[in-house]
Amino acid sequence: MSTTSIHLESTGADQPSPARLGPWRAVAVVTLYFALQIVIALLWDLGAHVTARIEHRPAAELLAAHGSLMLTAVLLLAALPTLLLLRLRWPTRWRAAALPGFGLRWPGLRWILGGLLLAALLLPLVLGLNAALFPRQGVTQSVLVIFDQAHLWMRALLTLMIVLLAPFVEEVLFRGVLLAGLSERMPLRWAVTLSVLLFALLHLPDTGGHWQVLPGLIALALGLTWLRLRSGSLLPGYAAHALYNASVLALA
Repeated sequence: MSTTSIHLESTGADQPSPARLGPWRAVAVVTLYFALQIVIALLWDLGAHVTARIEHRPAAELLAAHGSLMLTAVLLLAALPTLLLLRLRWPTRWRAAALPGFGLRWPGLRWILGGLLLAALLLPLVLGLNAALFPRQGVTQSVLVIFDQAHLWMRALLTLMIVLLAPFVEEVLFRGVLLAGLSERMPLRWAVTLSVLLFALLHLPDTGGHWQVLPGLIALALGLTWLRLRSGSLLPGYAAHALYNASVLALA
């Protein structure tokens, strides 16, 4: 993995210098996104319990009936303010290819196709690792359980959230903001290592905390990070991530 030169796109003499990012601000942005998810889920849970008390119904019944709507609200309401903050706070980094830019630029069709091909190669590797390390019952993500219980029209909406929105936000956060912030203060190999590990660890709760999924998640994150560094863009990784999520959804 070659060292990436650290520069931003020229902003012109009349443009302000880009706002500082650094590791702690980058971690804070990632934390904000997941904290918003937790807060929104807790508020939804509170609302369900209040409604259940008014209607004299079990709260668990209400939560199960509207789980798909809750997941949609959690993803959407956490993603929008996070992306808006990034766009307003660090506008000059948004399209910059080299770190510490975020890499939201068109890399060429061949890189998009390369990302899709990498996803097709990573899927059997990740599923194979999970099956080998957790052979008795496998690992089921909570989002897939909610999807399986949803009505048809909600499945269509959830598909947009899981396949299009969630991978985009995660690529911006982990291969964009976090990798950029870490690379400002440490060698690239350590920035990659930490961003990959954080990506894997923050996905553990959705799988019930089964540590056996860590090797598969690390393999996925390494592949997506390689695409970001080689192409100078987040979009190949986003294409790969979206196809990976769509394939897992289809197989489930």
